[in-house]
Amino acid sequence: MSKTKVLFIINPISGTGRQKIVEKLLEKHIDTQHIKYDITYTERAKHAIEIAKEAKNKYDIITAVGGDGSVNEVGSQLIGSNTTLAIIPVGSGNGLARHLKIPLTIKNAIETINNLKKTTIDVVKINDGYFLGTAGTGFDARIGWLFSQAKKRGFWTYFKITVKEYFNYNEGVYNIAFDDEKIKTKALLITFANSNQYGNNAYISPNSKLDDGLIRIIILKKFPLLYSLNFAYKLFNKKINTFKYIKELEGKNITIFPPKKELHIDGEPALSEGEIKLSIQPLSLKIIVP
Repeated sequence: MSKTKVLFIINPISGTGRQKIVEKLLEKHIDTQHIKYDITYTERAKHAIEIAKEAKNKYDIITAVGGDGSVNEVGSQLIGSNTTLAIIPVGSGNGLARHLKIPLTIKNAIETINNLKKTTIDVVKINDGYFLGTAGTGFDARIGWLFSQAKKRGFWTYFKITVKEYFNYNEGVYNIAFDDEKIKTKALLITFANSNQYGNNAYISPNSKLDDGLIRIIILKKFPLLYSLNFAYKLFNKKINTFKYIKELEGKNITIFPPKKELHIDGEPALSEGEIKLSIQPLSLKIIVP
């Protein structure tokens, strides 16, 4: 019986630095009786895209060792292919891994790969790219841009930037067309959700499922500071859809005309040129799960 061929693409600067011990833990814990594996390291931004594109027909599984940005770079190249995505989550938020309940400890994530259990999930096409978890425009996109430039990573850096910027950021006007409907609304931010959270168990879209063929649109209006604790409680307890300043829509094909160009795509900063076009790509990506 031939062994399953697995490539590990490691981002050496992702998240909190835990990825530096992956190579040693693979030597200890990978099931070499059934798996043959190789390791490669990214050397620059977007390098994982090039590696995954070149390797996808040569390996049964390609593993992204990094955060949601790394997962996006690898996973976006495997859409519609026979190669399966795996994740060893060592990023700051690990939103998609958390949604899928992939262990956050490296050893247990490796053992999840050993089991070779897989499922198939939706992804979302956004203009010329894709996202697997969430994307967005408005305030959270602004935070994503600032966070990418911060010297320190992690939850508290993200939190400090968010609090500081909230006072200065004004609502924008958005025109949204989804399936057969059109609306115009003011919003602090609009999140497009395939998975249920940003990361760090901040559940921006508790109703989202990865295999239901739908994109959720979460519209958050700017709220008075006296609602801050209520917002935080509901965000981290899967109740944000009951927050009085939230509106949730859903669709399969969505076009949004935002007032600003800033986006985030799976947490990574990006820019839109005018409209943002979204379309669901049902059950188009194979992925290893516990």
